[in-house]
Amino acid sequence: MSVRPQEVVQASNSKETSPVVTTAARKKITIQSLRQLAHAKTPIAMLTAYDFPTGRACEAYGVDVTLVGDSLAQVCLGYDSTTRLTMDEMTHHTRAVSRGSTIPLLVADMPFGSYHASAEDAVRNAVRLVSEGHAEAVKMEGGEEIAGTVRRLTGMGIPVMAHVGLLPQRHTSLSGYKVQGRTAASAQGVLHSALALQDAGAFSIVLEAIPHRLGTYITSKLAIPTIGIGAGPGCSGQVLVWSDVMSTWAGHKAKFVRRFADVQAESERGVRGYISAVREGTFPDPKREGYEMDIAEWELLLKMEGDEGWSGPSAM
Repeated sequence: MSVRPQEVVQASNSKETSPVVTTAARKKITIQSLRQLAHAKTPIAMLTAYDFPTGRACEAYGVDVTLVGDSLAQVCLGYDSTTRLTMDEMTHHTRAVSRGSTIPLLVADMPFGSYHASAEDAVRNAVRLVSEGHAEAVKMEGGEEIAGTVRRLTGMGIPVMAHVGLLPQRHTSLSGYKVQGRTAASAQGVLHSALALQDAGAFSIVLEAIPHRLGTYITSKLAIPTIGIGAGPGCSGQVLVWSDVMSTWAGHKAKFVRRFADVQAESERGVRGYISAVREGTFPDPKREGYEMDIAEWELLLKMEGDEGWSGPSAM
């Protein structure tokens, strides 16, 4: 490993010219910070992260909220659904992200089943994400039916980000990942859920896959910031999944996703280039990537081993 966690993000001899934003360049993002951004009409940027490197990138490049999303079940762990994710796995990944992302507000998804059986389960698992995972807030999917649980958690001092509209953890019961709120009745249901969750103490609400007019309308009716994902530009902020932003996810691309980099192509170029160099014998180069040994010590070693005449390639 050539770069340790405590070292700089970009090596001083790097040929890259883009500057690294140091942690000293901005203050810690808090819930109050998000309220101030929303009040000032400054869009909030939230992005998912799953490990130390992605968490570090969120911190270094200016993300406001780092979300350890349950999407890690698919994009990192290879599961076929977010519902497969366990509390152990979420806690492990949240803790890793927390080591790299200290300036953005750190929010962790409550995995499927971790808050549905009882309020006691929700409290136990939320406390675990905060105490063991070092999350600063938790995110929960659901409408009015989880308002009591949200109230219980916020009453204990655990900040909750709510999530309404399309609920990925319930995609089976919804017959797939379908846009919500397209009828007046459905739209009213999403609105009333958001209002109920705000009243229960949620500090922010994610609006997923709803018509953009509805996203703007709900935002205007709430006193807390909204974070859109497929909910239009009228929300207080936006969130996307890291793997969608970086083009490393080979699965379905939702309509609301925009690619901002092609890391997959660069990864392919790097892996293929490495394999080619190994096969051709051009890597490693003894001068550029090798270490020298004093010739007298080398000759002494050969003498000690009785191999004074040895002239293999390593002696060159």
